[in-house]
Amino acid sequence: MTTKTRPRGTKATVTLTATALAAGLLLTGCSFGSLVSRGGPEKSGSADATVAEAVTAVEVSDSGSGSIEVVVGSGPGVVVGRTVHYHGDTVPEPAQRLSGGVLTLTNGDCSGRCSVDYRLEVPASATVRAKSSSGRVAVSGVAAAKVVTSSGGVRVDRIAGALEVGTASGPVRADRIAGPLKVRTSSGSITAGELSGTGAEARSDSGDVRLAFTTAPASIAVRTSSGEAKLKVPAAPYALDVATDSGARDITLPATPSAAARLAVTTSSGDIHISAA
Repeated sequence: MTTKTRPRGTKATVTLTATALAAGLLLTGCSFGSLVSRGGPEKSGSADATVAEAVTAVEVSDSGSGSIEVVVGSGPGVVVGRTVHYHGDTVPEPAQRLSGGVLTLTNGDCSGRCSVDYRLEVPASATVRAKSSSGRVAVSGVAAAKVVTSSGGVRVDRIAGALEVGTASGPVRADRIAGPLKVRTSSGSITAGELSGTGAEARSDSGDVRLAFTTAPASIAVRTSSGEAKLKVPAAPYALDVATDSGARDITLPATPSAAARLAVTTSSGDIHISAA
């Protein structure tokens, strides 16, 4: 693997004057020693690299609380932009590995009170897998993607193939997805528009689900425990399977029980809206 690493620099993101430090210590009851023992103020440093070899897939194992942004680049390789947020005197070293066309990026020795913000320029033909514990994730223009985050918003746009998203807490927005869509969130809304794939599965335990298709899907399955469900699909024959324990039904799309295409929507507490686009 050939990499080109840019010069590394660090900068403190917190500046304390003697007066402000003294005032802060008096107000909080902290000592300077305790501040030092916690690693001092947060700092940031760059850990950029360029992978010249052809890359077919990119995996970010976990950015911690850092953000992940993936956009389309101009070459067969990957431009890796990394900002490391850390405490202490030494910039922790993130790690990367290229094997069989798969570029894997990890936080390396960045752990504890340390996180990495990623900005990646990748080939349009690449697939992307991104994982963040608590941070924003944005992916655009790639062949397929899978995003997992414990707590953080997800924004995905212009995916040529399949998209899968899983988040414990955070809103999900997806637009112009040409392949199958699968989204699951425990707490957060799901909004997807300009969908042209064969179908979608969307589930939110607490949050609204809104899906809009530009081509007639073969199958849609939507479930929300607390939140409304709203579907817009091109006019076509659909078998409808709709159920709500507590919520209104606003369905203007004619049902065709014998149709091969099926729209299934279930809410425990929330309105259901189904209409032609």
